[in-house]
Amino acid sequence: MPVLPVAVVSLTAVLGAVFVAPLGSTAVLAVVCWVAVAVFATAMTWYAYRAVRLMPDPTSERRFWRAFVAAGAMFSVADWIQVVTTLADPASLHALTGTGIPRTVALAAGGAVVIGVIATYPLPHRSARDRLCYHLDLATVVTAVGAAGLYWAMTGSFGAGQVAGVAAPVVAMLLAFVVGRLYLSGAAPFRWHIGVMGPVAGTLESLARTLGPELARAGRPGPVFALSLTCHAMLLIAAWLQYRRFRTGRVAAPVARRRPYSPMPYLALAGIHVLLIAVLSTRGLDLRAWALQAGAVLCTGIVVVRQLTAFIDNARLLAERDSLTRRLHAMAFTDSLTGLANRACFLDRLEVALDGSGPAGVLLIDLDDFKPVNDRYGHAAGDTVLVETAARLRAAVGPDDLVARLGGDEFAILLDRPPPGALPAVADRIIAAVDVPCPLPGGAVVTVRASVGAAAAITGDASHLLNLADQAMYRAKSRGKGAFEIAA
Repeated sequence: MPVLPVAVVSLTAVLGAVFVAPLGSTAVLAVVCWVAVAVFATAMTWYAYRAVRLMPDPTSERRFWRAFVAAGAMFSVADWIQVVTTLADPASLHALTGTGIPRTVALAAGGAVVIGVIATYPLPHRSARDRLCYHLDLATVVTAVGAAGLYWAMTGSFGAGQVAGVAAPVVAMLLAFVVGRLYLSGAAPFRWHIGVMGPVAGTLESLARTLGPELARAGRPGPVFALSLTCHAMLLIAAWLQYRRFRTGRVAAPVARRRPYSPMPYLALAGIHVLLIAVLSTRGLDLRAWALQAGAVLCTGIVVVRQLTAFIDNARLLAERDSLTRRLHAMAFTDSLTGLANRACFLDRLEVALDGSGPAGVLLIDLDDFKPVNDRYGHAAGDTVLVETAARLRAAVGPDDLVARLGGDEFAILLDRPPPGALPAVADRIIAAVDVPCPLPGGAVVTVRASVGAAAAITGDASHLLNLADQAMYRAKSRGKGAFEIAA
């Protein structure tokens, strides 16, 4: 079992109980508290420094922990100054609360260094919409935490001794910014347990600075001592864990799962509303309740904007999905060369037409003398003939008739409920249209002919009816080029 964290936790628990009890004079407890805090801060800085020495350079993790070392050095110097001032006047307000100028400046400067480094980490979001939603989520969390911090800092009047307490909401918002930015972006330069201990430690220090003046005036500074000591104990353990991870070689960073959304903004919104309800039910609509109300309204407005953004994006995604569906459907049922329906689409439409409500007529067209065009002029010329033939077939039938390319130089036409005598008439138009010479891009002119087979039925199987038309077409081809045959 690791000795250092056990010793730190045990010492913190014992001293915390002594402070809260309290067991001893206030002056002695103050000196003991700030000496322990200074030792913890110094050890924290030392282990963070040793961890940095073991990290490869340059990495985002090393950059963060170098900033942590700088902040820890500021905290250590300020805490030892706190020890000196406490020895000089253990009964002063600053000695009992730790809210003197050195510690306050160190807290602000160290926090600014760490937050500044975190703020430089690039966001992993690619689109402008992702970045907007990320910033709205972060604004929700920071606003909710700031409103809650303001609630705890506010009292009926603001005295001169409460300046440190009034700064607590700012500290809370900065902590929320750090945690929210790292959590929502998925770019934390440390493992999750360290990411939890750091913000909790900052929250404890913020709470100690908020409650310190009132508790000191009431003659009960023990909880302030316990909170500050616990804060520094957690930071020390966090730095030691980071050092131990690199010393033992377990340096692989965890792979964060990409979440489609984060519950953090909604938890923050729910928390501020729960706190508001509790305040209204116990204290009524006082000044602190108004502060919470303002924070809740602002958070709700940000969430509404966030949801509207999501709705707009969902509508765009649905439109893109529908467009993609149409394109895929067209690709699945359209011949890519001619733009006609393909075999799958033709059979599907023929199955629908054979519903017993009326006859369905099928004409199967095969081009004669098409192979010599490919052999003499190339496949590009053959494609030109196929595209031109497709256009002529469309012109030869009505707008409700379906023209399809079944493959190669084979085409088919579906006549839905044709009147008597329509099949031979349409076949004659097709033969005449295809028989017109077709110009090629190089200036040459070729002529192909069309052999047409036809079949009609009211009900039955689509493939069977198409097969009957195919047999009729081969009988027509056997009689000569440009002929027509209808199945019996």
